[in-house]
Amino acid sequence: MNLLVKSPLRFSLIAIFFVVLMFFILIFLDKNPVIYGSNIIFIGPLMAIFLFFSIKVFRDTNPDGLRFWQGFSIGILYTLFFTLFYSIVLWMDGSVFDTDHFDEYREMIVEKIVAGREMLVDKMGEDGYQDYLRSGESSNARIIGSLAFNNILIGILITPLVSLFMRTSEPKRL
Repeated sequence: MNLLVKSPLRFSLIAIFFVVLMFFILIFLDKNPVIYGSNIIFIGPLMAIFLFFSIKVFRDTNPDGLRFWQGFSIGILYTLFFTLFYSIVLWMDGSVFDTDHFDEYREMIVEKIVAGREMLVDKMGEDGYQDYLRSGESSNARIIGSLAFNNILIGILITPLVSLFMRTSEPKRL
């Protein structure tokens, strides 16, 4: 397998191991892993650390160094692999294990929407508020898609920074 694919795949699997570990720890602590595990304070640094290691391993093992496009490609692949595996973990939690974590997540979203009713009605009108309230009562697939989109957004924002920081200069051609 090409190192450009192998490195992000390996580190996304390692990162998912930590996500699954975090899921079990949160369940053991009687907390909702969908609410707490999807928090950007946990997912953002986790993605950034393993994205960094994924690009670093490529840079250290590739004899020609690392160009920006290679780092960016690795970052995007890492983000896609991580998001795919993360979505599978969430799907398994909601479908295979049949937990009520997504129901609690929906309740939390609806509570937040109801709590900000006055501000939302002022900005969107009553019809817009009602549509927004109905969107809070979405399906598991829509919640997983929303959380996956958040992960992709985090990866797209972090990847160029890490790629610029990690790139090496072009070797001199004689």
